[in-house]
Amino acid sequence: MDFRQLRYFAVVAQHGHFGRAASTLHVAQPALSRQIRLLEEELGVQLFERHPRGASPTEAGLVLLDRATFILRYLEQVRNDVTATQRDPRGAVALGMSPGLALTLALPLFEEISSRFPGVQLQIVEDYTEALHDRLLQGTVDLAILNGPHLETPNLVTTALMEEQICLIGLATNPHLPKHSIDVRALSKIPLVLAGVAKAGVREVVETAAARAGVKLEPKLEVQSLEVAKRIISQGKLCTAHFAAPTKADIDSGHLRAVPIKGMFLPRFIARASDRPPSRATIVLAEIIQAVSRELVASARWPHAKLTIEL
Repeated sequence: MDFRQLRYFAVVAQHGHFGRAASTLHVAQPALSRQIRLLEEELGVQLFERHPRGASPTEAGLVLLDRATFILRYLEQVRNDVTATQRDPRGAVALGMSPGLALTLALPLFEEISSRFPGVQLQIVEDYTEALHDRLLQGTVDLAILNGPHLETPNLVTTALMEEQICLIGLATNPHLPKHSIDVRALSKIPLVLAGVAKAGVREVVETAAARAGVKLEPKLEVQSLEVAKRIISQGKLCTAHFAAPTKADIDSGHLRAVPIKGMFLPRFIARASDRPPSRATIVLAEIIQAVSRELVASARWPHAKLTIEL
């Protein structure tokens, strides 16, 4: 087995068709088929199911595809790192973050990294903390901003980033919104739409704080997307418990209001897998995340956020 065979295999799996893969790889189809056949003979398994529409990976093929994707990605990182010793960092870097956080952070991160390091191609992967943790270990993302308690784990290298105050957010004229702040025990009397995934991220913070206060939350509606929740609370009947940054424009315009919920905070930290060294591009991205976060908090463009450490 060699890297060329792995690359050929991955491209065939991606296209699901030997002819299209051969065209992409600029090789003759018989030569491509021969390399895949040699790989199957060496491994002693069938990697593709051939059918009239093309070819689909078998169960063994899917296992190999998962490993091959990591190996090829890591090989590309090695190439970029060695080359980068003579120039600025370059290459693709995949950064994972929650969909809600991406609304605040994706654009300023892109602007900063494209300005300072144009050779770095930033890829934003939107997912929730549990899935992002798995992606880090699988090697499909290089870096992630995770939510929840900042715990040292043997398979991750982590850096505390910030805490965000969870707020009760609703239409500015909603009578359920108090003027300044609200106690978590009062949430039981407020009609809520909760955004996110149960027992993860913002939802975990809200549900845990409510449970500790002896409050049973019975939301009128549950959705995954904050954008959907924002449309619903704009009707004036429901409120949501969330971090306020993604709704800043609506708050500044006077359309929505965000009231801090006492003692309810969402911790965030930067994480990468500990079993492989970070690329130079990954290192500079982590530094830029810290710098951009500091600037956004200092300029009040990231409301109700407090840096966990002095970055």
